[in-house]
Amino acid sequence: MNDQLLPLAVWVQVAYGDLRQRALEAWHDRHDESGVDEAVTKMVWLAVGIVVALAATAFFTAKFNQAKSSVPDPVAP
Repeated sequence: MNDQLLPLAVWVQVAYGDLRQRALEAWHDRHDESGVDEAVTKMVWLAVGIVVALAATAFFTAKFNQAKSSVPDPVAP
């Protein structure tokens, strides 16, 4: 390798190493689930799911009772 390309090769190697190190750190930080924010977010979504389930149960119970009251009683022939 000649003396003019050597600094360019070193710069590319250092830049690649820095980029690789940053990518690895970002990858490990992204998969770290020990944060408090994650727990709070999961609890909020759990609460939202419970509220939606209760609302759906109330809606279907009301519709069932409405349909049950509109069905006529059978009469003997």
